[in-house]
Amino acid sequence: MLDLAPHNPHTLTIATPVIAAAGSLGDVVGVARWLGLAQSASDHGLGAIISQTVTVAGKRGQPQFLPTPAGALYHHGGASLGLKQVRERLVSRWATYRVPVLVSIAGADAPIVAETLADTAGIAGFELALPALNAHEAARQVAAVRRATLLPLIVRLPGELPDPIAVAQASLNAGADAIALIGGLPACMPQADGGFVYGRLGGPAIFPFALRLVAAVAAAVDAPVIGMGGVATPEHARAMLAAGARAVALASALVADLRRAKIIADSLRVR
Repeated sequence: MLDLAPHNPHTLTIATPVIAAAGSLGDVVGVARWLGLAQSASDHGLGAIISQTVTVAGKRGQPQFLPTPAGALYHHGGASLGLKQVRERLVSRWATYRVPVLVSIAGADAPIVAETLADTAGIAGFELALPALNAHEAARQVAAVRRATLLPLIVRLPGELPDPIAVAQASLNAGADAIALIGGLPACMPQADGGFVYGRLGGPAIFPFALRLVAAVAAAVDAPVIGMGGVATPEHARAMLAAGARAVALASALVADLRRAKIIADSLRVR
């Protein structure tokens, strides 16, 4: 068992070092039966799951994974789960799963969502997705969420930060329990109508870049680091752990193949 929040009064222990990244399993309920999340003997390979982003009102949208010559471009389509939907339909199901579910939060709604769901059974913690910003602003946003909840808090950093070490340290000083990186790179793809789809590039093409940043941050901070960004194979996962990560998060690899978590977790168990 791994503890991703060793200094938090609420534990966040995971059975395997493989996490489903935010949104990779949507609202989680849709894939729960296939993965056997409520079954004690199920071997899906996941140590934790991070939900699709939750906002106060929620918003309908159509997330897209667009193939590119260098990986997959993810465009969220403006979609998010709403607080009412989470409280009335989802958390009762999440509470039955044998794997912790954390809620993804972002933007101005993040402290409100965290406060509203802080004492809700079925929620093991939160992941705050930060945009590209400086250390001072990162600390302000993290502190606002920390004031709203004592539950374990992971802060996810994007790949385009000019100083990820400073932002990671500021986030931890403001109350984060763990750091996850990287949440992709900004990118766009042309469409047939001449327009562009803007989103974040993921997939194996960004893995070397992500690995370098994970190694740098893990060496500089005294807290668990979750390596993500192009992790798709057992070799990728082992490299992230060798670089100092305590766990790895799967995004596009899990979207493409729900069995990928088990394949990677099994490979880590035998070494």
